[in-house]
Amino acid sequence: MGFTRDVDHGYAWVALAASFSIHFTIGLMGYSFGVINIAIMEEIEDDITKTSWIGSTLFGTTSLSGPVAGMVHQKLGSRKTAMICGVLMLIGMTSAYFCQTVLGLLITYGLVTGLALGLASNVAGVVPGYYFLKRRPIAFGVSMAGGGAGLFTGPLARYLLDQYNLHGTLLILGGIGFNMCIAGALLRPVRNQVQTKSIVRKTEEEGCQQPHPEATSLMRQSEENNAIIRSVQSSDDGSPDPGYTGSCLYARFRIFIQLDFVLYNVSVFLWCLGASSCIIHLPNYAEYKGSSPIQAATLLPAVGAGSIFSRIVVGLVSSDKNIDIVLLQFGITGITGTLALVFPLLPNCYNAQLVFSCLYGTYCHGVYSLLGPMTIRLLGLPNASISYGIVSLFIGGGHLLGPPIASFFYKGSGIYEYTYVFSGLCSVLSSISVASTSAFRSRRLDD
Repeated sequence: MGFTRDVDHGYAWVALAASFSIHFTIGLMGYSFGVINIAIMEEIEDDITKTSWIGSTLFGTTSLSGPVAGMVHQKLGSRKTAMICGVLMLIGMTSAYFCQTVLGLLITYGLVTGLALGLASNVAGVVPGYYFLKRRPIAFGVSMAGGGAGLFTGPLARYLLDQYNLHGTLLILGGIGFNMCIAGALLRPVRNQVQTKSIVRKTEEEGCQQPHPEATSLMRQSEENNAIIRSVQSSDDGSPDPGYTGSCLYARFRIFIQLDFVLYNVSVFLWCLGASSCIIHLPNYAEYKGSSPIQAATLLPAVGAGSIFSRIVVGLVSSDKNIDIVLLQFGITGITGTLALVFPLLPNCYNAQLVFSCLYGTYCHGVYSLLGPMTIRLLGLPNASISYGIVSLFIGGGHLLGPPIASFFYKGSGIYEYTYVFSGLCSVLSSISVASTSAFRSRRLDD
């Protein structure tokens, strides 16, 4: 692959800034719902279980649309896809301005805007890989930090609600999201991008036959995929390995149901159940414990501060070959669960809530920087695009179900603390599940 002035320096930093801004908008639109949900309960429907479905639909659609977003992105490119995101966001939030029911907001704010965020997430998650090679780990970390920066907009959402009420706030947020078109306009194609895409496409098409030479060298770098590599590797004379037989479709399907990969998806699902439950309910829980609306809104920026720090640091740490990323994810998800379980036992004061928010963001959101490396570790680089799409489905499922389930526990018992007991247990189980992937992966490689 040839180098150009766009890679690792020069215009690459412009593209990184655009990717950061897209992630920032995703964080703004997604995590501000924790504050907006309070206004929805005040102005439209005073039922936390019903209103929680709006936020869970927003998060769930963002992740569940991953495979569709990938196909659209591959077909249209980064620039056009990002511009479509801005238009969809404007349509969704402008339509929400006219809604007076939870169902209407679920469709406009939840589904339409969620689809826009799903497309945007795919663009922002891929762009750094096109523009960076040597600095790729830190580039991904900086890009992901934009999502954490979006959490700082809690006070902005609270200010807009105080000044313009719910519907005016939704309209303004739609206008802010429309600026994603500007970020998309900055994503000009890299000159060696066509060559890179052709290699990846050829690898995917011929993955069950004779692999492309450059793809083969990449496959050999992935020790965890050695068993699969042996079945598709070419012999010295260029002919396919005679030991490989069977259907290509079956071979592809088989690797995606490997037990270690299934366990990792379970871990991701549990992690998202706990994280979405905690963050969506955090502002309302803080008010329930006596904090003012302004104080409750400032908890999200505290989560964002920790999130920015962890996404960058974890991205750097995971690039060190001496660090086991499975152990790293096991540790941070375990600590995340412990924090959530301890939170209800803390004093009912704003300072304690602020400390918790910062620590929770620091540990919980570091997992975002490990999703890509973990999928490559489990299934290899040639399968990364498909495997990441599958992981996105489980992320979406967790975001979709987490807040309503937590609300159900609160509504059924009348004890809001059960929300955080549920969140903490999910994270602890997630850490156990991700740790178990190492054992099954070792057994698979031994076989």
